Amino acid sequence: MDGGEAAVWAGVVGVIGTTLGGLAAIIGAKIGADRNAFSVLQQVKKQTQAEHSQWIRNQRISAYLQFLHAWDEYTFARGAFHIDLPPNYANWRNVQQCASRLATAAFNIRVAGPGTVADAAKEAFDALTATELTDAVIAEFDDVHARFRVTNNRELQERIIKIAEEILYNGSWDHAINADLFRDNFLDAATHALDERSQEDR
Repeated sequence: MDGGEAAVWAGVVGVIGTTLGGLAAIIGAKIGADRNAFSVLQQVKKQTQAEHSQWIRNQRISAYLQFLHAWDEYTFARGAFHIDLPPNYANWRNVQQCASRLATAAFNIRVAGPGTVADAAKEAFDALTATELTDAVIAEFDDVHARFRVTNNRELQERIIKIAEEILYNGSWDHAINADLFRDNFLDAATHALDERSQEDR
């Protein structure tokens, strides 16, 4: 091989070396960029999960506080209704409206979750608003109501109202004012759920 060919081969080898070096640099840069992009993607994913988890926690706190507020409103409304004798219709309407808000608040917890808190809220709602009727009261109410529907008699209508008043006064008031167990159960479930959500955020 003469000097010219050696120079050509040296040039070819140099070009190949430079090309390979360039390719290695490009591949290295791509690997680094891929790793960087993956790292950024993971950070974004973790941030999104943390924000979503915090949003769920905030929704739950709001739902739990709404339920407790509605519970207090209902208890005060029942108290006002039972103080007045004879019964005050405006107070009874207030009891109904407060019971409706309490039901809505319990449903919101069913949506916000978790199930343990929703179950505790339902248990409390059922106990607070339950009306305990004896068989005799039910039988009398059904009889009077059936006769009233046929005759539209004013005396029967007044008796229906009286029975309804007795039901309301002798129904669930003990549950409504002696609710410590139900409140403790609800607060324990809510606290546990929020603590778990807080640990997930970390």
